[in-house]
Amino acid sequence: MDRKKFLVVTLLAAAGFFFGARTADAYVLETWQPPIKKLFLHFTEYNERPKTEVVVIHHAGFPEGDKDSSAEGIHKFHQDVNGWAGIGYHFVIRKDGTIEQGRKITAVGAHALHHNMNSIGICVAGNFEMASPTHEQMKSLKLLTAWLCQKYKLDPLEKGVIVGHKNLNDTDCPGKNLYKRLDEIRYWCRDFLKEN
Repeated sequence: MDRKKFLVVTLLAAAGFFFGARTADAYVLETWQPPIKKLFLHFTEYNERPKTEVVVIHHAGFPEGDKDSSAEGIHKFHQDVNGWAGIGYHFVIRKDGTIEQGRKITAVGAHALHHNMNSIGICVAGNFEMASPTHEQMKSLKLLTAWLCQKYKLDPLEKGVIVGHKNLNDTDCPGKNLYKRLDEIRYWCRDFLKEN
């Protein structure tokens, strides 16, 4: 097993994603993508995003407390309450670190007003004004963000590439306890991609 494969398999295992050695080897070699749970949600409409230049980090931020949220639950809320085509985020990271797909990765999102045509939205479940993301969430967020930077050839340290929602709109999202860790995510992605 070469260094790259070892590092990625180790990170996936550390994040709680166990496949068995043979499956993990093939998975990493063929796709190099973090495990993403696909839910095949139904959207009333969506358009293809013309370019990808920004990764926007969000929290669910429900005012009633720091709770786990699923892509399916947010999808229903965004359709029934907001009247949108469906979940505005491309990914949701659950409290246990599970990454769930929301919108198709190629679709225009509905997560950052005036910035959806060139960005991907990641929602981390919880309210990080009052709590902190779990260890598992941070591992998954770093891995997912690094993969997106690699996939779209983005420099994680370039200004405006990995941002909090509050950098784009008037909001507290992604909450002070996640926002203060964005540099940690940027530097982790830089180091990980340099090694790979």
